[in-house]
Amino acid sequence: MYRHSAFVRLFLAAMSAAAILCTPSSSFAASAGDGGTESALLITGILTIVLVAIALLALMLPEADLTRIGETVARSRRYFISGTTETVDTFDHDFDGITELDNRIPPWFSTLFLATIVFAGGYMIDYHVVHSSPLSAEEYRQEMAEADLQRRIATAGQGSIDEAQLVPLTDATSLEHGSQEFAKYCVSCHGINAQGLVGPNLTDGYWIHGGSIRDIYTTIKQGVPAKGMISWQLVFSPKEIQEIASYLLSLQGTNPPGAKKPEGVLVVSQEPATP
Repeated sequence: MYRHSAFVRLFLAAMSAAAILCTPSSSFAASAGDGGTESALLITGILTIVLVAIALLALMLPEADLTRIGETVARSRRYFISGTTETVDTFDHDFDGITELDNRIPPWFSTLFLATIVFAGGYMIDYHVVHSSPLSAEEYRQEMAEADLQRRIATAGQGSIDEAQLVPLTDATSLEHGSQEFAKYCVSCHGINAQGLVGPNLTDGYWIHGGSIRDIYTTIKQGVPAKGMISWQLVFSPKEIQEIASYLLSLQGTNPPGAKKPEGVLVVSQEPATP
């Protein structure tokens, strides 16, 4: 009766484990799409079948077989985890009656070390020999290409901008949007009021790379890699770059407190504005 109750508990535990495994698989399937759903269901089904098979096998095996299996598992656990042996060698030297035991390295440690060597070999073959998996540089290139594609899709409905015919925007909506984007991405280098920090002061009329709307647009779009300014064309749409450039032109002559000293050439803009 006791053996039968133990087997029942084992069976219920196996079923509970299968139910627990189904929960994350279902969550994963929900976020991975149709392909993820099929894979998650397949993995869940295989694990459930394995657990049920183990539970049924335990129900059918005689007590003597279960005892031998348990003893084998216990011996294997002691051997691979603790590394105990029947005898332990000692070194020939001792000090004040204290001897040093020549214990071997635990098998689990040696196994883990060998596993890292095998993994390193597989990693090298995968990434550097057959090139079946991309290296970091290639992953970066793929992600940048995907980001550029997503940007093009997102901005397709905004229409194109003729950069040669750019004019500053002066409507409140455009300037407000440009102000928000500047505050979100640019203040770490140029300051909250564009007074200049690491980057130059953008309010004094002096410009390093040109102060026309087209020059500012190009600088934001292409960046200045030599001075640590990234290209923002994968972050902002052409319309957003025009709004930021227009916002910067609207700050000319504001003279915020703590402004950085002028850098570059004084530019007096006489470009027409678009209301």
